[in-house]
Amino acid sequence: MKYIEHIKSVILFLLIALSMALTFLTWNYKPKYQTIEDIQIEHITLGEQKVLNRVVKPYRLLFKAEEDFTGTVSSEVIDALMDEFSNMEANDLTLINHNLADDKLNEMLRAPNRMTLLFQADIPMPTFASILPFHDNKDIPETTFDRIIIDWSQLTVAGQLQFLFINADNRTLYRSFVKVYDKAAFKRNFIDRAAKLDSYMEIERPGTTSLYVLTNPTEILPYTYSVGTISTDLLKKILFTDPNIVQRNIESAQTEKYTDGMSLMRLDAQNQSIHYVYPPAESLSPIAASILIKDSIDFLNEHGGITEDYRFAAMNYQKHIIDYRMFFEDLPVYSDTTFTRISTTWGDNRIFRYRRPYYVFDMNLPDDKAAKELASGPQIIEQIQSNLKTDINEIDDLVIGYYLVHDADAQLITLEPNWFMLTESGWERLTPERSGGAEYGLE
Repeated sequence: MKYIEHIKSVILFLLIALSMALTFLTWNYKPKYQTIEDIQIEHITLGEQKVLNRVVKPYRLLFKAEEDFTGTVSSEVIDALMDEFSNMEANDLTLINHNLADDKLNEMLRAPNRMTLLFQADIPMPTFASILPFHDNKDIPETTFDRIIIDWSQLTVAGQLQFLFINADNRTLYRSFVKVYDKAAFKRNFIDRAAKLDSYMEIERPGTTSLYVLTNPTEILPYTYSVGTISTDLLKKILFTDPNIVQRNIESAQTEKYTDGMSLMRLDAQNQSIHYVYPPAESLSPIAASILIKDSIDFLNEHGGITEDYRFAAMNYQKHIIDYRMFFEDLPVYSDTTFTRISTTWGDNRIFRYRRPYYVFDMNLPDDKAAKELASGPQIIEQIQSNLKTDINEIDDLVIGYYLVHDADAQLITLEPNWFMLTESGWERLTPERSGGAEYGLE
């Protein structure tokens, strides 16, 4: 018995020593972890992202120095001006008139020392505040405009420009004074260059706003391109959550349907377009126009969807629809044989409907076609009045653009320069050989 206590003491000592050894080993143990490689998530894109001021921008600039109008549709000039806005600062926005008369608007445009930016669609003021910084961005009203008149008469003396934001349909006029930090550069890059631009003529119309057209005939090159296509697999990966479960159904020689049970993508070979819809996202809950544009452009940029020179062209904010018009060589593109727009409909926190061309311009194919001479603006006005018997007061705009024809068999696209007339019925292509009739419904 006398050894039992001694044995217990030895065992206790051994246990304490073992415990201390295990504790020491635990504190100092450094396991050799296996290096886990970062998992790369494939990001599918169709093209590059576009900055806001390359998508939301005017289609034409008009200048009035003293007597005559000059103007341009050149992206070089327009983009430089839009970039210059980021170096300015606008002060508070003031409502000047909420019932602007057409004759007053015409007077404002023809006043000297002014330039006018003409847009295809109404631009929300908060959207433009992302292009032209305001001193206080928090109180920008959700108003819209379709043209800006910039008065530079006080540039040299005060170092500022007067911006007049006008919505011709709503008859509203807002004003802001904008600080210019480099007066000499602005004068050199924009005001002094105005005299070298194309000559424009004002077509006055009783009781409505004037039209502005090129004074002289102009020569424009036609183009022929081979056609490339955006693969169906790419579109499936972009638009469907799990492309592996998407089922394909051939409905006809011209139509294919893809669905995962929740969303649907229809491919239209005749119009070279796809139409995607996600019915659970349908929503007509009110959304601010500026938020709608941001959501739409963000969605397109997520997958590089602005594959050509597409520009913001129309908006129905009640139905959440935004349209972007294709431009080529700085001119709008229209067609009655294929789709030349991108259209998005925003839903409940995501895209609800998406329609777009799936063709892309591949290679420019040189041909023997000479530059096409287009009639002057006054000649076109005379043709419209005499041959088409159209009241010029019913015309919303006259522009030079390209008429696109897609030859599916040869896989070619041709682009022919033409005058186009916009009325309530849509765009109409004006051709010299036409003596009557209409070609409405152009995309």
